[in-house]
Amino acid sequence: MKDGFLLLNKAKDWTSFDVCKKLSHKFSLEKIGHNGTLDPFATGLLLIAFGDATKLLSFMENDKKTYVAKLVLGKKTSTGDLTGEVIEEKQISQVDIDTTKKVLTSLIGAQKQIPPMTSAIHVNGRKLYELAHEGKTVERKARDIFIYDLSLVSMDENSITFRATVSKGTYIRTLGETIAELTNNVGYLETLERVQIGDFKIEDSKPIEQVDISDSLDMLEVMKTYMPIYKVKDEETLKKVKHGGKLSLKLFKALVPSYCVVDQNDKVQAIYQLKEGAHYFCSRNLNNNESL
Repeated sequence: MKDGFLLLNKAKDWTSFDVCKKLSHKFSLEKIGHNGTLDPFATGLLLIAFGDATKLLSFMENDKKTYVAKLVLGKKTSTGDLTGEVIEEKQISQVDIDTTKKVLTSLIGAQKQIPPMTSAIHVNGRKLYELAHEGKTVERKARDIFIYDLSLVSMDENSITFRATVSKGTYIRTLGETIAELTNNVGYLETLERVQIGDFKIEDSKPIEQVDISDSLDMLEVMKTYMPIYKVKDEETLKKVKHGGKLSLKLFKALVPSYCVVDQNDKVQAIYQLKEGAHYFCSRNLNNNESL
C-alpha cells in the first residue's frame, strides 16, 4: 500500500518526528506525517499518514483528543512535567475524592488557556520553546479551548490521575497545573498518555516494533470518520473532479461544510468544501501536488 494511515502507540522518549523518521526508513516511505504531536515524555496514540494520505492531514486537525495523565502534587516544574526543573515546592493540601471531582467538573466547557513557554507556538517569528531555552519569557495571549469531559481515574495523598477529552490546542500540562491550583496545590505531570484521536483508540494501535504496513487503514476508511463521502456517478463529473473543477450543489444530498469525493472504486480523489453557498470547490486534489 502506497497511501494510507497507521495507528501507532508511541513509546516514552521518542519524539513524533523520530517515529515518522523510523517508519519512513522501515517501510521506504517518501511522504509521511502525523496528526497531533506528542511530547517526548508522553506516550500513546499517533495517527500516522503516508503517501497521498499526508495531503488530508490538514482536514483532520480539529479532532477531539483524549488523554490520561498523572498529576503529582507538591512540586511545580518549569515545563509542567517531570522533565523540567523544580521551580516551586509546597506542602500538599489534602483534598477528598468528592472535592476533586467537583474541581474537575468545574473545568468542563469553554475555557481560556495561556500556552506554556515550552510550546511550539510562534511569537514574533520564534517558537516559544526556543525562547524558553534561552531563558526568555514573553507575554502570551490566552487561547480559546474546550474541555468536553474531565473525570477522575484515581487519586492518593500525593497524586491525581485524570482523564480529559479536549479540543485542539489544549495543553494537558497546563490543565494539570490548573487542577493543582484549584485544589490549593502545585503539581506537574509525571505521565501523559493519549488514548484516543477522534474515533480511533489506543487499543487498535501497535508499538513501532510490531507495526507492519499491512496494518494500514485506507484513506476512505479514515476520512469517512471526518466528513460525508460523495461517490462520483459519471465520467464527466469524475473528469471535472480530477481537474479541480467546481461542483453544483445539486449533486449533494446535504449542504455540509466538506465532502470527501471518491470514484466508483472508492478511491479518494479530492476534498470539496462549500464556499459562498454557491458551489462546492476543490480544496485538495489528490491527483496532483497542489491545493486548488
